[in-house]
Amino acid sequence: MLRVDADALLRHGTEGCVVVLAGPRVIDDGALDALRSFAAAGALGIANTWGAKGVFSWDSPHHLGTCGLQAHDFELLGWEDADLIVTTGLTDEVEPDRYALAPVVDLAPSALVDAIGTVRADRTPTNDLYPRLAAIAQPGYVDDKVPLHPARASADLGAALPVGGLVAADPGVAGLWVARTFPTPALDPGSPRRVVVPAAREPGVAVRLAADAARAGRPAIAVTTAPLDAETLAGIDVATDESLDLVVAAWHDTGSLADAAAHAAQLTGALDAPGVTIVEVPVALADTRLLVEAAGDVVAWGGIG
Repeated sequence: MLRVDADALLRHGTEGCVVVLAGPRVIDDGALDALRSFAAAGALGIANTWGAKGVFSWDSPHHLGTCGLQAHDFELLGWEDADLIVTTGLTDEVEPDRYALAPVVDLAPSALVDAIGTVRADRTPTNDLYPRLAAIAQPGYVDDKVPLHPARASADLGAALPVGGLVAADPGVAGLWVARTFPTPALDPGSPRRVVVPAAREPGVAVRLAADAARAGRPAIAVTTAPLDAETLAGIDVATDESLDLVVAAWHDTGSLADAAAHAAQLTGALDAPGVTIVEVPVALADTRLLVEAAGDVVAWGGIG
């Protein structure tokens, strides 16, 4: 990987085919406003890892999409044609050899303020990733089939979740669809994340994160797949013992609903109920092949197997 010196870049600036990859520390370090000013001043396109969902709204001209989940994400973003890739706020979600298809400069989130106006894009690569994923997600959001289209199941989570709430999804097939298709408006600086899919696979993590949110008084949904593993069941027992209010949405590829619209109502009712409510959600998990056909094998978390 060819690295560019950040200090030299800030002194001399650059212009060309420049793209940006933003990670979760941009949010954690309170640098959202700086990132948005950096993008606006330089007419920059920003892709985000799944830990940084919401740095831009889905319809922002700066938003290139959520990436790093599948093998061909960065090739489809056209980053081999970039003159420079700026990274900021990355953690260990994405291995550098996946995104470093052109020279890379890393800017700490705290350095973004000083970088405003120093980097400008006079052109952008052709982004084939976003339209490929949109061709799956947008029809999926309104698909009325049961078992549910996974994008519909993800969108219903967002529709049911009250302001200030959290959806936490286990890495794997549920986490993939939530990371790809959970609809997020732009975050407000200082506001809590609405969705979290961890960077590493850890059994029971979705329930643990949802329980932490519930302890803080936030409405919370943990998304996992059935059958529930031992760690998830143990986390449910802990939440029950503490009288926490949270929902566990267990996705599985069988079962029935009265109709697709019943899912959102089911989630809303569960969020209003006291204690831990487990909601069995029939989801067409085989539709994951559509994502694989669009962007290659899942590489996040070592795959979704």
